[in-house]
Amino acid sequence: MKVGLLHPRSGIAGIWAPSMDASAILGAIEINAGGGILGDTIELVFGDCGFTPGEAVAAADALVEIEGSDVIIGGHPSNLRDAVSRRIAGKVPYIYTPQYEGIACGPSTIAIGSTDAELMAPALQWLRDEKGAERFYFIGNDYIWPHTAFTTTQRLIARQGGHLVGHTFVPTCAGHDYDILKTIAKSGAQVVVQALVGQCAIDFNRAFAAAGLDEKMLRFGLIIDETVICGIGADASVNLFTAAHYFADRHSRCNDSFLERYHDAFGEWAPPVSAASVSFYEGLHVLAGLAGKLGSRKGQDLARYLNGPISRPAVRTVLANKPVGRSPSVYLGRADGVKIEVIAAF
Repeated sequence: MKVGLLHPRSGIAGIWAPSMDASAILGAIEINAGGGILGDTIELVFGDCGFTPGEAVAAADALVEIEGSDVIIGGHPSNLRDAVSRRIAGKVPYIYTPQYEGIACGPSTIAIGSTDAELMAPALQWLRDEKGAERFYFIGNDYIWPHTAFTTTQRLIARQGGHLVGHTFVPTCAGHDYDILKTIAKSGAQVVVQALVGQCAIDFNRAFAAAGLDEKMLRFGLIIDETVICGIGADASVNLFTAAHYFADRHSRCNDSFLERYHDAFGEWAPPVSAASVSFYEGLHVLAGLAGKLGSRKGQDLARYLNGPISRPAVRTVLANKPVGRSPSVYLGRADGVKIEVIAAF
């Protein structure tokens, strides 16, 4: 059974590719060792989706029409999801794995990742209760996910009695000139909320620290994970917080076992495990669970099945013994050099 993996292998989101590849390979090894999917072994095929819908559709076409993929597992930014979903609808199932907006997905598609609202609500409340934060500034890239995250941020801050003192959206490109830091410095914000992708988050947070703002303001970043923290560096990660369903620092029987298998397979200096890579690993196990429940590994059968009323909790039932689990908790993380320390669980 061919599984097409669709994620950025270059550009601002390409930094996650090595760990996502490794986690997916580990997932395939585990499933194949257990007899495969209904007796058929998994063969992984890799596609670079780029950062535009046109690039993503072309990559999806190549995976399905040329490589013969029976399923697509997507680990890419949200601006590509709907275009890919429409393109492959009815042909093969589409399992979308990253953190996302929580909105309805297209045909033949299931999203299994965390949503902004469920992560931000307890995290922003913690910042208010524990740090006295009442004034917030929002910065995000200029596409659907950060715009939706901004709306979510507005709603949550208002509900918690805080104030949004400003916001801005910046281009989705590396090396952007963050002149907006002067505005942020004068805004009176106590916390800067970020919805920046990959290299953009790295560049902004380095510039933020270089401007001396890291000692004056707190930062809360969505999809600031172990990979991004390594890029930001220890000197620029002071007073930086994030939230996720998964951090490598969170010890549990399932996660410790996963990390042991991961490093046994790829070595001590393997790419850092993060929520992005673990969700890709989960995508393989969700596929195996769906095929087992349906009793078919045919792409069209699985695609039709995902057109029905199936929820994220329903598909996550097969993940009970995996690192994140069937019913994920929310963890608050604080940057500790180039690692993330879990400081609260909700």
